[in-house]
Amino acid sequence: MTMKPQGHHGLQTNGRNMKSLNTTLSALALKSALTATVLALLVAASPAQGRNPNPGIIPPGSMYRGQSYGEWGAQWWKTIFSIPVVNGYHPLFSGGAFGEERRVVFLAAAAGGVTIDVTIPAGTSLFFPVINLECSVLEPDPFHGDNEAEMRACANGHIDHTSGLIAVIDGVPVQDLAAYRVESPLFEFGPLPADNVLGAPAGTTSLAVDAGVYLMLAPLRPGSHTIHVGGTFDEFNFTIDTTFNITVE
Repeated sequence: MTMKPQGHHGLQTNGRNMKSLNTTLSALALKSALTATVLALLVAASPAQGRNPNPGIIPPGSMYRGQSYGEWGAQWWKTIFSIPVVNGYHPLFSGGAFGEERRVVFLAAAAGGVTIDVTIPAGTSLFFPVINLECSVLEPDPFHGDNEAEMRACANGHIDHTSGLIAVIDGVPVQDLAAYRVESPLFEFGPLPADNVLGAPAGTTSLAVDAGVYLMLAPLRPGSHTIHVGGTFDEFNFTIDTTFNITVE
């Protein structure tokens, strides 16, 4: 006789507890749903994280065809120093396209507002500096360093004193050029050819370090393209200004 009322009383208590628990869980679920909705709206309204701001340009922290931007910068210098001066022409001061490494062609800009025509096969990437400079054991001041630390400070010191950097590809300015500033690992160039651009004896080698603002372009679609780069070394009052007319065949 006493068990039923007690059991009935217990059921009433449990029912109230369950109702309270269900209400609490519903409120928590609603709060979570609202929070998720707000977060989704905030993400949709803000720039996508990790999105490449310059489509068609390899992000500066990436490895591309087996090398980092800094390693490609070193390769740029090793390749350009391997070219002799011919009839007063050299890409280091005349500008132009040179070399090919892993289906990557290098470009070199020049001073004086020059225009350079370049034809490359489809599937070829382009790697080029907006502005760059290396310092080595071989060269005299202001491009000399006796060890890696001195050469690194030398190269970066000169790049620190540059201004007016610009890169425009097919009429579209490259955003945040400063993000593409890199420095190379310690590297060795040479053996230099006869009639090399440094005026050193044939066979000379040297350690060096590079710093600069570089761009690595993914292969362009077949057709005509333009690349314009420029910038000034303030301490030397020297301005680079070059337009490349690129034909991809």
